[in-house]
Amino acid sequence: IGTVMGRWSGLLIGGEFDPLAKVSEGILRDVRIAIVHCLIIGYLPAALLHSLRCGRRTVYALQSSLACTVEECASLAASIRLSKSGLLVTGLVGLLLALATPYLVPPVPPTPWNPATWSPEVAWHRILGPLTMIWGWWLAYTIVTVSVRMSRIAKTLAKVDLLDLSPLAPFTQLGLTNALLLIGTPSIWSLMMIETGFGLMMFIIGGTTLIGTAFAMLTPVYGVHKRICQSKEEALGWVNGQIAEQRGSFQGSQSDLPSGRMADLVAYRGMVQDVPEWPFTLSTYTRVALYVLLPVAAWGVGVVAEEVLGRILF
Repeated sequence: IGTVMGRWSGLLIGGEFDPLAKVSEGILRDVRIAIVHCLIIGYLPAALLHSLRCGRRTVYALQSSLACTVEECASLAASIRLSKSGLLVTGLVGLLLALATPYLVPPVPPTPWNPATWSPEVAWHRILGPLTMIWGWWLAYTIVTVSVRMSRIAKTLAKVDLLDLSPLAPFTQLGLTNALLLIGTPSIWSLMMIETGFGLMMFIIGGTTLIGTAFAMLTPVYGVHKRICQSKEEALGWVNGQIAEQRGSFQGSQSDLPSGRMADLVAYRGMVQDVPEWPFTLSTYTRVALYVLLPVAAWGVGVVAEEVLGRILF
């Protein structure tokens, strides 16, 4: 770090390079990219562990809805874990992609993986790049594992009260948390968009993250969605049967019809039909929209900060 900062200070004094790095190469550009790598390598392990903890905490928050004992909840929570084979496969995929990354970011050096050609700044890229890619894939694998497991746990819900879906809120909260954890990755990477040559990489990262965010948001509540649909079908089947039984009395002698019975049945059917099949509210959609805008906001802050520092220092 001292070597890198020493070279950077020398450039700042001598003014050999454009301080805002509006060209395709330069030590200042390499230093800023190294800083972004340091930020992302600190974020990814923390996000992975947080995703696991949130999945297990969600099980305990659903104890009453699952109608399970503390010991049974502990067993369910312990079932949310990562397999060694899954970590190995996703880690290898991340490593292979990391090896290809230098060839996607211009200017492409003749031998990007030859240590003899690395400057101190580029050495940070080459060392941290594979690590960040591996941890990124591990984070995605963790979120998939937690989400799928929670979707299956939803099948064990004791019952679903169609008139009060609030006990199911932990599923929705887990989906929001997973989406935010994924969005956090491109939010940090977007700081490199102020440098040249990263358009293709950010397009790939942004596109896959949007798909992953939708998956992370919907998968934990998919099992709840199926249970809500099942409960609605059962409730509508019952109320339609009751209405059919009362129809003859309603059309015939009014004296045999209990007061307000038909109106109550029709009103209940309307309430059941209006129950959303996904446990989302307007607040949920608003938060997801704000999450998606985070990378754009981070990029904007990076641009403004660089311009301000450039004006102050130069």
